[in-house]
Amino acid sequence: MIKQIGLTMLVFLGLALANDSAFGIEPLERAVINDERLVNLSGATLGEHIIVNQQIQITAKITNTQEENQSFVYIVQIKDENDIVVKLAWISGSMTEYQNLSPSLSWTPKESGVYIAEIFVWDSLLTQGALTPTSTLEIITS
Repeated sequence: MIKQIGLTMLVFLGLALANDSAFGIEPLERAVINDERLVNLSGATLGEHIIVNQQIQITAKITNTQEENQSFVYIVQIKDENDIVVKLAWISGSMTEYQNLSPSLSWTPKESGVYIAEIFVWDSLLTQGALTPTSTLEIITS
């Protein structure tokens, strides 16, 4: 009976440790993305309405939520109203533990319309492991 109780407690302890976030971070929780926005070349925040031929930066704040360094790739894909990719760009780097970064990539719209900027944060282009959920921004140009 004592052996059975000990085995049962061992199983419950194992399950508790396996579900404790302190013992491992879920893949999409290795970093946090927020404050997604459009800015001008001086860093001033713009609205979602942009003028054709106006160069903008698509930026976001990324935070490494881990107690270790994390390589990352910040990817921006812009699609037009027909879901056609009109821009794809990325920048890669590394974040130290708990570091905040605000990478940005530039784009100059050549035609008026409604565009969607999709922002991805992956561990690398090779493995394509998402560090955060995908974020989107709507961009209206005229």
